[in-house]
Amino acid sequence: MSTSRTALILFLAAAGLFAAGCDKKPADEAGKQAKEPDKVVATVNGEKLMQSDYQNYLQLRQQQVGPIPDKDKEKQIVMDELIEKMLLAQHAISTKLDQEPEVSSLMKRVREEILVQAVKRKLLRDNPITEDDVKKRFEQEVEATHKTEYKVRHILVKDEAEAKDILAQIEKGAKFDKLAKDKSVDTQSGKNGGELGWINQGMVVPEFFNAVMAMKKGAVSAAPVKSDFGWHIIKVEDTRPLKIPAFEEFMADQRARANIQRKMQDDRIGNLVKDLKGKAKITVN
Repeated sequence: MSTSRTALILFLAAAGLFAAGCDKKPADEAGKQAKEPDKVVATVNGEKLMQSDYQNYLQLRQQQVGPIPDKDKEKQIVMDELIEKMLLAQHAISTKLDQEPEVSSLMKRVREEILVQAVKRKLLRDNPITEDDVKKRFEQEVEATHKTEYKVRHILVKDEAEAKDILAQIEKGAKFDKLAKDKSVDTQSGKNGGELGWINQGMVVPEFFNAVMAMKKGAVSAAPVKSDFGWHIIKVEDTRPLKIPAFEEFMADQRARANIQRKMQDDRIGNLVKDLKGKAKITVN
């Protein structure tokens, strides 16, 4: 690949266009392009602009700003933008901007990001997630899920001493919802008397949920509960069995299905990184 064309690709990647979606062609279109020989669509100061460059940029541009109904006009706009970017990239190289430490470092990071995305795409393409894979993961998630959900209120403050003072007031008969309105720094729930509604595992931070699981219905936490947000006084108002959907119902929920598939993809990528780390020689100064 020529230096100028490399610079063009880096230019597009730095703009968030190249790495973000260059694998999103429909399968038939990608197959058709793979079979057809690439051809030169323009030459800029002796550097070739290929049909594949044009198609990639056109697709990514359409994802960013939408297609232009007038296809001849769109073609002209895309060609003009590509040529301008090539000219700017060539000018940067001719004036040695690519050798400046800050620019060189940025280009290195962008190149790494392109390669990272390419590795991820290939890994997921070579190891597609099947419906059987999703079903197995769904069953594992169900098995690990706490089977009760809780209706709770809380009062959140930043200081432990204040939390203990509020707890002492509750023990003396002060109204929980009134204290939540007056004292809680979680203003969203505070204006509703500290009400969080029904929660289950994963909806709140682990420290909070662990405390809730240990409490009985109608109880207020015996001591303030610390989390990254501050100090919580918790009240469990009610409990009920968690309704878990059947697998077929789960698969019909597009968002839920996408979430579990994303988690599975992240796990596969994480396993590859773990394997690479295990084999690598890494020194941190």
